Amino acid sequence: MPKIKPEYEIVEGFGAIAQALYDKYPEIFGGINVESIRCYAIANKERPSNKKLWDVRAISYPIRLDCPFGWYVVIWKKDWDDMSEKVQSRLVASILLSVGEEGSVNPFDLKDHAAMIRTFGVDYLENDEGPDLIKEDVQWVTSSVR
Repeated sequence: MPKIKPEYEIVEGFGAIAQALYDKYPEIFGGINVESIRCYAIANKERPSNKKLWDVRAISYPIRLDCPFGWYVVIWKKDWDDMSEKVQSRLVASILLSVGEEGSVNPFDLKDHAAMIRTFGVDYLENDEGPDLIKEDVQWVTSSVR
C-alpha cells in the first residue's frame, strides 16, 4: 500500500495564541520572538499512535538568512481541531517552552517544561480541568521550592 504524502496547512490560530501568551506572561515566555514561529498541521491524515502530538524544528544558518521563520511546528489537524481553546493554549505554551536559542530546540524534559507540569499537572493536554491561560490569570509554579 502506498504511503500517503502529508498535506500541510497553516494553523491560523497558533500565532494569535502565541502572541497572547507572550504578552500576558512575559516572565514565562519573554525573549521568544513568537513571530518567528510558524505552525503547520498535517491535514490529510490522523496521527498514528506511535507519533508525538507535535514536533518543533529549528532552522539554522545559513538557511535562516533567506527564511523569515526560525522554527516550524508540525501538529496534526484533527488533534488541533478536537482540542478546546483552553487545551490549545496549553499546547502552544508547551511548544513555546521548546523554542531555544537561535537555531535550537529545547528538549522536552523537566528542565524546560517543569512550569507546565507544576502548574497544570502531567495530563495538561488531555483534559479541560484547571485554569484557562488566556481568559484567567494563572499563577505559574516555576520552582518546586515553596
